[in-house]
Amino acid sequence: MPELPEVESFRRKIDPQALGSPIIDVVIKEENFLETPKDEFKKSLLNKEFESTRRRGKNIFIKFNMKYLLLHFGMSGDVQFYKNKRKEPKYSKVIFKFKQNTFLSIISIRKFGKVQLIEDYEKFIKKMKIGPDALEITLDEFKTIMEQKKRSFAKTALMDQSALSGIGNLYSDEVLFQSRIFPKTKISALNEGQIEELHINIKDILTRALTSILTHDDYPNDFFIPYRSIDKKCPVCKSKIQRLKISSRHSFYCSTCQSK
Repeated sequence: MPELPEVESFRRKIDPQALGSPIIDVVIKEENFLETPKDEFKKSLLNKEFESTRRRGKNIFIKFNMKYLLLHFGMSGDVQFYKNKRKEPKYSKVIFKFKQNTFLSIISIRKFGKVQLIEDYEKFIKKMKIGPDALEITLDEFKTIMEQKKRSFAKTALMDQSALSGIGNLYSDEVLFQSRIFPKTKISALNEGQIEELHINIKDILTRALTSILTHDDYPNDFFIPYRSIDKKCPVCKSKIQRLKISSRHSFYCSTCQSK
């Protein structure tokens, strides 16, 4: 599932290509991908211009005509620009055609993503309980959230989108590995120094992952993600990578570096 770094990279693709150009057509490839009725969706967007974008966690909000277009990518997804209509990307769900004859495709391999119109950004965030953005949250805000989640496992707390938005299964494992914390450690068992280190590592890991995505480079050499498999060994101590299940999600960890 695209997490914060991937979704931020999508947003940065949209800005230079789509902002300020009139939308002359909206093609709905799969109507059930929309959370807004098809006719209303098309009528609201035709001949309008995207004005600006913002991201909150795993969600992109594109402002236009006093409204927002919400993009959520579900289990898999991407955005792609192209100029030749015959080169429409596979798995396109919604396509916007702009006046300069360019196209923006919202792609989703699976059908768990969604696109919808919303009237009020703040009300939507509150209604959907989308927590503070993991890349923007301050240390004091993070400490408050961790205090509220003190009975939760560390893995569960990091992935709770109503508490902290943007981190999913992949990057929660990376953050916990870099912080040397066992995934099933209760937040209440962490000391202040460990909480502060978690906050630092979240910002550092998400920023470095985004840089790798934008530059099409591999993850940094000290990242755990390339070794995130029971067939691999820990990049630090060479112990065999372990896997456990937490709230129906698999977590990978090093039992030596992240001892209980």
